[in-house]
Amino acid sequence: MTKTSFHRMPSRRSSLSFLLVATSFASSLACGLVDDDDKGDKAQDTDTDSAALEPAGPGGNTPNGLAFPQGVQDWGVIGAATRADQGEMHVVVGNAKAVEAARSGQTNPWPDGSALAHLAFKAEQNQLDPATINAGAFSAVTLMMKDSVKYADDGGWAYGAWMGEDLTPPAAADFDRACVNCHTSQVKEKDYVFTDPGQLPTLAQVNAAEDAPNGVAFPDKILDWRVIGMARVSAADPAQPGTLRVIVGNPTAVTAARSGDTDPWPDGSMISHYNWAAGSNPDIDKTLTPGQAVTPAAFNAFTLMQRSSAQYGDKGDWDYGLWTTNELTAQTEPNFSQGCVDCHTMRVADRDMVFTRLAEFPPMMMPGASVTR
Repeated sequence: MTKTSFHRMPSRRSSLSFLLVATSFASSLACGLVDDDDKGDKAQDTDTDSAALEPAGPGGNTPNGLAFPQGVQDWGVIGAATRADQGEMHVVVGNAKAVEAARSGQTNPWPDGSALAHLAFKAEQNQLDPATINAGAFSAVTLMMKDSVKYADDGGWAYGAWMGEDLTPPAAADFDRACVNCHTSQVKEKDYVFTDPGQLPTLAQVNAAEDAPNGVAFPDKILDWRVIGMARVSAADPAQPGTLRVIVGNPTAVTAARSGDTDPWPDGSMISHYNWAAGSNPDIDKTLTPGQAVTPAAFNAFTLMQRSSAQYGDKGDWDYGLWTTNELTAQTEPNFSQGCVDCHTMRVADRDMVFTRLAEFPPMMMPGASVTR
């Protein structure tokens, strides 16, 4: 594990203008609506006919009647993107139906009931490593919802967006026309969706993964872990693509991250990177200057750090694992993790040995909060 694996740093608060909803978000990977339960386990239909059709206040319905999806921050990971043209980093998540479709390759067409969302953050330079950019202040949630009958006139999808700390929907009654026009004109052959899901190992490959040589077990539920951050790491060799990473945690780590209980992290916390080679999406590139958008290419690895003050007290309370390629090949060197231990204890002992820069979510998206008026 390299010293750039887990980073943390201060951030600045900011939000986007509504113009962004109608222009640059419209040419992004996903923008639309979903609704789901708190953990994204069951897709539900949104009753847009009975929803208010006037612009709502913070967390309220969009002008086209779409309600904010409660628990969107806890949906499954589908992909990621950095957008230099917007100065942003996006984690692409989906409800259960969308995640199943993405991971099985059943996305053309996406099944009805699929819900895609972007969790958008300001990109921030990592202060500990010039090669790393992290997700900083929260920008917006953009969503798409697939219903081939209800939204047939718009290619089968409905679109929504909520901006800034207050999750404010756009005011313009026709705000979604830019989304519809962009998606229907640019990616009709992909069921009107820009998103190329990030490749991940299959459940069978996860179940077959062996433990690391230092005894750290491969976590069998890792595909279900939730977002706590994101990173773009440039390679030392400029000719190489570098990596794009979504940082996820097990339930213990996610609860700690969302509540700010990370100094120290509670025992039982497990943090991982979904690590891809940095690539590009040709459908996004054709609307931008080359290199402005970075999306997942081939899957590289799962990294892991897990905390046990009793078991790893001589290692700063953490131990480490690394499994590479879709085959999830564990390291063969028994002492491979010592380099991770040395780096973390030397550089971030004052942060409970964790580099992780946590993504910021608005208070209205935290457990127990409500985003409805």
